[in-house]
Amino acid sequence: MPPPGAYGLDPGRGFVAASDPPRRLPEAFEPWEALHEDLPGLIMAGRVRAAIAALPVLDPLPLAEPERERALVLLTLFAAAFAWGGPPMAPIRFPPPLGRPLGRLAAAMGRVPILTHATTVLSNWRRLDPAGPLALGNLDLAARILGGVDERWFFLATLGVELAGAPAVPAVVAAVNASRHGSDEELATQLGAIASALGAARAALSRMEEWCDPYVFYHRVRPWLAGWPEPGAILEGSGLPPQVLAGGSAAQSALLQAADAALGIAHPGPETGGFLGAMRRYMPPPHRAFVEDTERLSRVRARAAAGSPALREARGAAVAAMEAIRRDHLALVGRYIVRPSRLGEAERGTGGTEFLRFLREAREETAAAHLA
Repeated sequence: MPPPGAYGLDPGRGFVAASDPPRRLPEAFEPWEALHEDLPGLIMAGRVRAAIAALPVLDPLPLAEPERERALVLLTLFAAAFAWGGPPMAPIRFPPPLGRPLGRLAAAMGRVPILTHATTVLSNWRRLDPAGPLALGNLDLAARILGGVDERWFFLATLGVELAGAPAVPAVVAAVNASRHGSDEELATQLGAIASALGAARAALSRMEEWCDPYVFYHRVRPWLAGWPEPGAILEGSGLPPQVLAGGSAAQSALLQAADAALGIAHPGPETGGFLGAMRRYMPPPHRAFVEDTERLSRVRARAAAGSPALREARGAAVAAMEAIRRDHLALVGRYIVRPSRLGEAERGTGGTEFLRFLREAREETAAAHLA
């Protein structure tokens, strides 16, 4: 399997943007930056749709790659603000100043024209001290919808999970290659590194409640992450057909999907398999390619089944680390979605799944992946 750099990944950052995102777009795109600065006030005043419709029609395609990513972050935020910042619309109809650049840019980048894990987390940060470390104590969101500490921390804490789990990326590559050509000892070492990285990601996940209140998340953050159900969203001026898309979901992160693929954790269930596969469409194409190559090339499960007790134990520890993350995630969803909901009942997630069934099934399938 090629090294992480072949997929545009920095081994120390994992799936987080390999270089610091630009803080602003070039001067020609100042109308977008100005709208972003006013976005919370425009939403609260009920004027956000009019403000977006009044934008000039700008062409982001000539932008360089890092600037394209910033443009996609802003445009998908504007789309969420337009879709949900006023009375319900069916179909959702984005005017040309938003629909044309968003549709064309997303198509050119191989992305979907809606908020995703990549646009809200992986490419949506800035260092408070440009010379300081890439760590939560030195990071803020680069772009936001309403703002406030709860929204900021929800996405930053998720970024912290990605950064903590980043060492799993080179370990996955090394484990896949060792599963095909290496010794049991070499493979066991890499599986230990994957387990360690997953343990660090789990510890980072536990920080979510430090600055993100469940009630505020449910009522002030989560609504903006909703998808576009039938009859879809029309991006005027883009030439695209109506877009029926899922909203933001943790399943769009390549980190756990790559670990599943490396370890041979299968998700054949009715709630998990199709949804996890569908969420790969929402990943940046290099991240999707990394997951798919890992899935195609890994022989970890077969090697462990036929290997030494130490190798079986190492894989078992990595699978247990995945199981623990999924157990904690399920508990977190209970606190952040089920309890704050008016009826305290399960409902569909922003990604479109019946999320409690999905999370339980994913956890059970992970537990079932242990070798007998």
